[in-house]
Amino acid sequence: MINLANWLINQNDFSELLLDTATDNGARLCRAWLLQGCKNHPDHENAKQLIRNSKFSPVSDFLSLTFSKLAKYPEKEAPTPWKIFCPSADEASSDAETMAHEIEKRRCLSNVKLPQAPIKKPAQELLFTTNALLAPPIDPDSTNIPEEIRAEARRFAFLPQTFWYDHPIHLDSSLKENEILYGLSALDRAMAYEVQAGLLGRNERLDVVISISVTHEGMENLALRFLKVLIQRHLKLRHLRVFLFDEIRCQKIIKCLCSGDSATLHVFGVNGSYGRHYSFLKAVLLLWKMTINPRARFSFKFDLDQVFDQSKLLFHTGKSALAAICNPIWGGSALDRDGRNVDLGMLAGGLINKEDSFNGLFVPDVKRPDYNQYLDRLDSRRIFCPQWPQAISTEIEILQEKNAYQRIHVTGGTTGITAEALQKWHPFTPSFINRAEDQAFGLSTLAKEGYLGHLHANGLIMRHDKDMFATRSIENAHAGKMIGNIERLLLFSHYAKFHRLGFDHVQDHLWPFTSCYVHSQAVGLSGLIFALDGAAQGGDFVAQGAPRLQNCLNFCQNRIKYQFDFEQSGWETVYTCLASQTNASGDLLELVTDSLVMAGG
Repeated sequence: MINLANWLINQNDFSELLLDTATDNGARLCRAWLLQGCKNHPDHENAKQLIRNSKFSPVSDFLSLTFSKLAKYPEKEAPTPWKIFCPSADEASSDAETMAHEIEKRRCLSNVKLPQAPIKKPAQELLFTTNALLAPPIDPDSTNIPEEIRAEARRFAFLPQTFWYDHPIHLDSSLKENEILYGLSALDRAMAYEVQAGLLGRNERLDVVISISVTHEGMENLALRFLKVLIQRHLKLRHLRVFLFDEIRCQKIIKCLCSGDSATLHVFGVNGSYGRHYSFLKAVLLLWKMTINPRARFSFKFDLDQVFDQSKLLFHTGKSALAAICNPIWGGSALDRDGRNVDLGMLAGGLINKEDSFNGLFVPDVKRPDYNQYLDRLDSRRIFCPQWPQAISTEIEILQEKNAYQRIHVTGGTTGITAEALQKWHPFTPSFINRAEDQAFGLSTLAKEGYLGHLHANGLIMRHDKDMFATRSIENAHAGKMIGNIERLLLFSHYAKFHRLGFDHVQDHLWPFTSCYVHSQAVGLSGLIFALDGAAQGGDFVAQGAPRLQNCLNFCQNRIKYQFDFEQSGWETVYTCLASQTNASGDLLELVTDSLVMAGG
């Protein structure tokens, strides 16, 4: 067992690890595993006995496997925890200016070549995409649930959860809490401004594809009916057409498009980890060209808790939202710092938090940590603090004001792609990726000669309003989000190991933020993070987290490479089928056109 005393846990922390004060048995067991490495703690022997008595619990199963992978550092020679487990946090906290300078140097592009056919007419060429994440009601008896679905919604409220998302929309959300109404209304208002600006005709409507992902398998029809009721009853959209795609519709579509291929059925859909619906919302552009709009060549994904603040955009940049999306370099190419070709077929914007928006537009939505990792409360931030490199990366990369600049750190809600890039690179995020799905998407194209990259869209910043109306949902999903971050560490680290360019190259490419999650000691680190946070929290974090992480670890150690190869073959078939015909007809055309939901207007 690694010696944690003094190096990570000192005597000032001992009171936080007392077994008798733990919130529940889960927290107590996490404390016991930590106390094995603290021989001077008064509960050291009791901890060992508790572990022996809990030998076959999910918590002990996971921690036994992970703690055994921790390297043993001699106490007097051990470097600080961040240097071992989160080097970019150590770099950022020690010298933020040097990190910022290095990020800027790495991201600058040369030999920029403009696209032959840049986006000119967004009303004809642009498709908006977004995702709705639906969960059963928190309060099954709430009067906020539409009457026609109340009985079925109540049934799902008591069933075990299948998939986890950061802050899904619960079926008992009030109208003010509902991201779907909020986001679509805000986008429609923003497009009304574009009519005045002349980029959108008064009678033109932009298409919006919404994927419907559910937390409980089998809830698809309920979620679809819920969204239709919301949109038809409460929205009057003047400038948008909304199309809804749930897992059932996606499976019917792919059976028409690529009949008889099991891999395509697995990859093409919207349920499950974030990576699955993210890939769908990119590939759907080619389906759109085939069925609804043959002139569609660009898509832009936004999240429903994000809005275009047109007055702020115009004041600070002189451009409206659509003008910023119509970046003349999007779809071009350039050379990176190593002389490799970068296809700039993807576009990346930024975010500003609602509470910061009165300070301007270029305000980072991730703040630098304001605590001392060695003096504050004992939790996982002592060993793993991605907030530090994320903050510096946000300041210098996402808020960069240069034009010939690429992005590695992107946010999934402000990204675009061209049809040409999809057809050339066949990119995808593996369905097992549940966080940072936007960055995993680019990894699928990363090669020695070149890759598909994100063009930084200077001034394309959306306002992030989630804390205004989704507080209840965010709080309810907090434990699941923290577990998702540990899963990200395991998944990205194992993905990097079999990537064609190798672990070190992937880690370097993703530096400084996502490189935190590509770690040579990911297995041991995952257990230490879980134990430190579980010791304080207990509850759902431990009870739900232990089996989830155990399953994730088993998957990473035994099946991840096979699964990746299987999904890559599936996406190759999907893209081949999407390129095989220019105009769809029959059942395929009907399945896509029938997804339109008519809102007031």
